[in-house]
Amino acid sequence: MAVVGGLACALAVSLSVSGCAAETPTAGAPDPGLRGQWVLTSGHDGYGAMDLLGQDITLTVTGNTISNGRGSCSNYTATIYGSERSLWVTTTAPRSFACATAEQTVLQLQYLADLKAVQHSTVTGTGLQLTGPDVVLRFTRAARLSLTQLIDKTWQLKTGMNLSLHGPAKFAAETGGYIRFESNTSLSGVTKCVYFTADYRQVANELVASNVLAIDSIGCDRSNDQAAKDFTRVFDGGFSFSLDRNSLNLTSSRAGLRLGFNELGTS
Repeated sequence: MAVVGGLACALAVSLSVSGCAAETPTAGAPDPGLRGQWVLTSGHDGYGAMDLLGQDITLTVTGNTISNGRGSCSNYTATIYGSERSLWVTTTAPRSFACATAEQTVLQLQYLADLKAVQHSTVTGTGLQLTGPDVVLRFTRAARLSLTQLIDKTWQLKTGMNLSLHGPAKFAAETGGYIRFESNTSLSGVTKCVYFTADYRQVANELVASNVLAIDSIGCDRSNDQAAKDFTRVFDGGFSFSLDRNSLNLTSSRAGLRLGFNELGTS
């Protein structure tokens, strides 16, 4: 843990200083070629190859100067100036953020520090490479998710699993929860003690909930409602999904949690 702590401190210091290129642009939106939703696939810097820990780390570049992304612990914003050949990037993340593990904290600090060191980019049909002194960050373009088999169905919670960064984890039976995704990008969920509503949208390879409203049942103790706790973690962390016939998995790499569902009325 001493090595991890030292690395985190060094990176925290570097985050307080804006990265700069030889010629620092001061105005103008990023090059149109950079626009899109990008998912980090690998990174390398002065510390060596980055261990992405199975996290979904993203960068979304729009027509505005301000871009945004999702780290291993929190969302962040990035200001990108210049052309593909010559970039200047600054990043901003919350002063404090909660991470599921110390390793995720170090990863977020390392990634944001590396992003601020970027000075050049290369774009292909499906990939983006950002480079700077001792830094290489490689991204792939996020594909549009197909929601056809997910929406307009009620899913019944069956299992829950806390994910491990360093080894296998076991599913545990879990009941008392239902979730439904509507085609109008709203969702609802119900557990023993709580009724949830929210909106959802695609951010790179994940769905992200917003405007989450949780209504407690009168006289019900939420502290004994494991499904409500897990729904909250997944909604807060963002999640990917996978489907297999009548089964659904929601996986939040940021929260370190996977929930398994069956379509209501099927075995």
